[in-house]
Amino acid sequence: MSSNSTKITYTFALMILSMSLAPLSALANAPLKTITLPLPEINKGFDKKTTDEATAEAKDQSKEINWQEHTVKIGKNDSLSTALYRVNINASTTYHLGHLKNSNLITNLRVGDKLKIWVDKHDKLQRILYPKSKTLAYEVIKTDNGYQIHEKKAKVEIRTETAFATINGPFYLAAKRAGLSAKSIMQIADMFAWDIDFIRQLRKGDTLKVIYETRYLNGEYLGDGDILAAQITTNKGQNVHNAFILRKNKEVIGFYDDKGHNLKKAFLRAPVDYVRITSKFTPRRFHPILKKWRSHRGVDYGGPLNTPIHVTGNGKIVARGKARGYGNYIKVQHAGKYLTVYGHLNKFGKYRRGQFVKQGDVIGYMGQTGLATGVHLHYEFRINGKHVDPLKVKFPAAGPVPKKYRNEFKKKSHFFLTQLNRLDAPTQIVRNFE
Repeated sequence: MSSNSTKITYTFALMILSMSLAPLSALANAPLKTITLPLPEINKGFDKKTTDEATAEAKDQSKEINWQEHTVKIGKNDSLSTALYRVNINASTTYHLGHLKNSNLITNLRVGDKLKIWVDKHDKLQRILYPKSKTLAYEVIKTDNGYQIHEKKAKVEIRTETAFATINGPFYLAAKRAGLSAKSIMQIADMFAWDIDFIRQLRKGDTLKVIYETRYLNGEYLGDGDILAAQITTNKGQNVHNAFILRKNKEVIGFYDDKGHNLKKAFLRAPVDYVRITSKFTPRRFHPILKKWRSHRGVDYGGPLNTPIHVTGNGKIVARGKARGYGNYIKVQHAGKYLTVYGHLNKFGKYRRGQFVKQGDVIGYMGQTGLATGVHLHYEFRINGKHVDPLKVKFPAAGPVPKKYRNEFKKKSHFFLTQLNRLDAPTQIVRNFE
């Protein structure tokens, strides 16, 4: 067949009119011009590609239809090998999985974990799905190059929330009534631990204001995220303490006040959480056991037996033993000139003399050993061998906001401070404003 058979011939009558009116008969006799137009090119590969993809997809779906799914719950003393053995997967496959570069993602199983396992009709492993949490799962898939392990993360929605509380009793209960989770409350306490003694300084009528993140998955609340900003007043509102987060790529660098000073100090304000002060630092106090006046060169914290005692700063345990007055005691040397003492311990923590400890480590538990009429901790703070009042001493601070973040921090902290100042019990701040 000739090439003319693949073409369509269109005939157009081109009528050329003169500037003057021509008679109709002249138009009828006008010459005809013929134009031949080719058909559009046919994309031969388009239909073929679509067909190939559809065929491959159909094959994959056909394979999965023929797979059998098993759910295995991990029990006591179970492992990946015992889980696979239950669904008749041979030991060779288990061996290969255990020697993959990132095999630890699926071998560190816990009691109660569930594995979804897919096998083909020959009991050959095709896929494993290990939901580690609501937002994280690990998947094993079989490929032409062997098995591979992948991490699958669910997209979590981050919302910004606010909370306001008036302190009329224990700080924890006030924050709880404001809607904060235990995680967020402890985070706030840790942020301000260097500047606020939550036992001694909070008064009825003091306030707490918080801007924080919450995490949701498909509309379901997962928990609280980071604290973005917080403000606490102390001493009946006379003192205002602000804290603002500094992050880089979701990693928290630290918390700073509105002037960029680091909230973290070299020492915690108190070595115990949420207990009462039974005796303060004083040059003259009547000793209840010795029955005579003598100086009290530390602070006593009363609380339940075995209340955890935290070392207030990084340092080295230079003494751990028993004495007549202190009972069970620990001495920690910090940065040369600082020394802290912890007395009347019921028992010691895991750290021994000569070991280094980090701020916040539990070094012992509250007791009544030595010359003590009740369960309490005797805490001393010494500078160059001289006793000072732990409640009044000014602690050295960590570094301020790093220079490269200062402009960004200044803008964000100013914005957050504006929001905190607007926040009170009846006020609702627009969410998701960060």
